[in-house]
Amino acid sequence: MGVDIAAVVDGVTTIAADLGRDDIAARLTAASARMRRPSTIICVVGEFKQGKSSLVNALLGQSVCPVDDDIATSAITLLHYGSEPLVRVRTRTDADVVVEDVDPSSLDTWVCERGNPDNVRGVERVDVSLPHPLLADGLVVVDTPGMGGLGAGHAAATLAFLPFADALIFVSDASAELSAPEQEFLQQAAGLCPTVLFVLTKIDLYPAWRQIASIDSGRRGTAGSNCPVLPVLPVLPVLPVSSVLFGTDADPGDPGLRQASGIPELLEQLQTTVIAPAKLVAADRAVHEARTAVAQLEEQSRTELSVLRDAGLATDVIARCTDATSRLERLRGPGARWSILVADGLGDLSSRSGHQFRTAMRAVSRDIEEKIEQLKSAEDWDRLARDLQTVVAGVVTEVFVSIERGADGIRAAVIELIGEEAAAMTFASSAERRTDVSSLWTDKGLDPASARGGPGLGSALVGLRGAQSGIIMFGMMGRFLPAGAAALMMSNPVTVAIGAAFAGMQLADANKRKIALRRQQARSNVRQFLDDVQFAITNEMGELMREVQRGIRDEFTSRIDELVRTYTETAQSAQRSVREASAAAEARAGSLSEILTRIERASSALCATGVT
Repeated sequence: MGVDIAAVVDGVTTIAADLGRDDIAARLTAASARMRRPSTIICVVGEFKQGKSSLVNALLGQSVCPVDDDIATSAITLLHYGSEPLVRVRTRTDADVVVEDVDPSSLDTWVCERGNPDNVRGVERVDVSLPHPLLADGLVVVDTPGMGGLGAGHAAATLAFLPFADALIFVSDASAELSAPEQEFLQQAAGLCPTVLFVLTKIDLYPAWRQIASIDSGRRGTAGSNCPVLPVLPVLPVLPVSSVLFGTDADPGDPGLRQASGIPELLEQLQTTVIAPAKLVAADRAVHEARTAVAQLEEQSRTELSVLRDAGLATDVIARCTDATSRLERLRGPGARWSILVADGLGDLSSRSGHQFRTAMRAVSRDIEEKIEQLKSAEDWDRLARDLQTVVAGVVTEVFVSIERGADGIRAAVIELIGEEAAAMTFASSAERRTDVSSLWTDKGLDPASARGGPGLGSALVGLRGAQSGIIMFGMMGRFLPAGAAALMMSNPVTVAIGAAFAGMQLADANKRKIALRRQQARSNVRQFLDDVQFAITNEMGELMREVQRGIRDEFTSRIDELVRTYTETAQSAQRSVREASAAAEARAGSLSEILTRIERASSALCATGVT
């Protein structure tokens, strides 16, 4: 039988509390909460009217997301755990952001086209809290608006988000085989997200769904005729489902049909491929945290017990603790070597990341400038606009991923340096991401008044909205977002009405002067778009660097303070033991012996977990 890691960690937490170490107990409580509910983000993506909202409802067994043949989801909806049902709407008007709680029954008026056409209410996202056992495991389900053409900007932004998600559920219905844009999106997504599940919906409506599933399974190995050359997609089993056959808890339907719906198999896939691995990672980290706590508690208790049994050791113990405290005090303050290392390292990281971003954006600008010279029609512009959004989204993603990796490297260097100066200090490996997703992505269409012709001119240019940063993962202590988290990517959606430059008459039929004029307008608008992106992203990079610095500073300062307290209290207990009467000393020694026995049991149990 395996070790109950949660019980072991809780036991160490109780020992810390019994010894009066509320600081260690608080750290272990946080680790235990992360272990019980690790944040796991699953993004549900697909074209319009593919059954995404119905699928989310079936997974949760509740009619949460509005579903209707005549309406479509227009705002991102995040479903996560809450002890009570709650709907919280985040809206933006110009630069003002308003967050308000609304009646859960009014959800469709905020997230659907019918209640919020063209997003006139400025909804950025809607958070829905539910007391559901699946969400209680730490799962966050993201129901996204339909992409309206997976080659458009929304797809680009979604691809940029995927490195920060734990899994993607790609939804396509059984009415037709995968389109070329869908195949391209799947191929790209498989290289960015650790887990991609391909779900074929509405199998109850289309008798030929097996044939469609077979075609889709065979075609995902090569790109469509209109797709660029992309890596071959890994084997992704098609998961056929019917949300209607499964029903909900309120209308469960026939048990046999529920099993045939495919939803139980999808839920099992989520448990084994997404939720269970997330719990394993969180459990490993909790074991590391518990081991460091056990080491401190054991040393403090054994030292005090030894002095109680032999008062002659008190002088040596006090001297040793005083020396250790003196060495640790040198690690405090802005002049400490590790603090300087963090400042210098983040300064170098900021310079490298900034240079990487500017270089990439210059390359994008040069490439687009060359392609503009080849533009001859509105169709050409539509393709170029999609390419521009995709490339820019990729550039932004690479920059923030490199910042996250660089921050991990700085943290590792700090651990090594502190280990040299205070060998007694140990740290758990950083198993958590510093990038947390809050706003995800929002999109905004081109100005309808300026788009008077040409195919695809109503496609969206997407504002990259991104992830929140912080050392503490959201989901810790049962909360969705960490306090004080700062926005990572753009603070406002970027929208540029550039399609109108190529509307109306085909450039091939226009004279050279009109061609030159429209190309010049295109170049101007592209430069403005890229300039807006650089301005916003550069600002958010600086904010992220400050947030990372605060996070690393707080983490290590807290642990140094914790160790200083250990040595200080050990010295104080040694002094107190010398003065205590024999009866009191004997009682205290008995208590410490019992605590050490508990510590030894906990240590053995932690070793039995097999976590290295």
